[in-house]
Amino acid sequence: MRFVLIRNAADYQDEITDIFKQLMNNSLKSEKRATSLVIYYNNYDNEEDITDMLYALENSFMFSVYAYLSGDGDEVRNEKEIAISQKLLDVLPPGVYNLKSAMLENPRITCQRDILAFILEHSSINEEFIKGFAECDLNVSRASKEMFIHRNTMMYKLDKLKETSGFDLRNFKDAYILYMLVGGK
Repeated sequence: MRFVLIRNAADYQDEITDIFKQLMNNSLKSEKRATSLVIYYNNYDNEEDITDMLYALENSFMFSVYAYLSGDGDEVRNEKEIAISQKLLDVLPPGVYNLKSAMLENPRITCQRDILAFILEHSSINEEFIKGFAECDLNVSRASKEMFIHRNTMMYKLDKLKETSGFDLRNFKDAYILYMLVGGK
């Protein structure tokens, strides 16, 4: 289950929900919160459709869109990600974000420890793994030797991180974000 969180859309919540229902063939549920609207949906093939629709809503209703698109998660994980995304949208300029793009937009976010805990929660790595891998220049062979981890185990851990969080430590931008979150040099 995924979600879209739209902040400061209180005047248009019903209209936005109806438009999302049309896009996704009624396969969603929505939840109105004090300052935001959360729309839950099953995986949708084209995330760009959602982003395009949010910007079209911005033009139609004449308000600045602050939106967050989640990763895939269960109910507990979604609640944690909603809490994080509400904090992120409070400090980011208007736009449509996911966790990576939010961290690239503003690396000095105050809830960094919450974000790091959220990312590491279901992955098979810890902060030292992130630091060690990044300090080995994202080289799997070198990192496995220096960290005394079998190469296959290293690959498993990297794949598990990507699967559970969407962050690929072998990708420079993702590694940069995670390295900054753990307080790297």
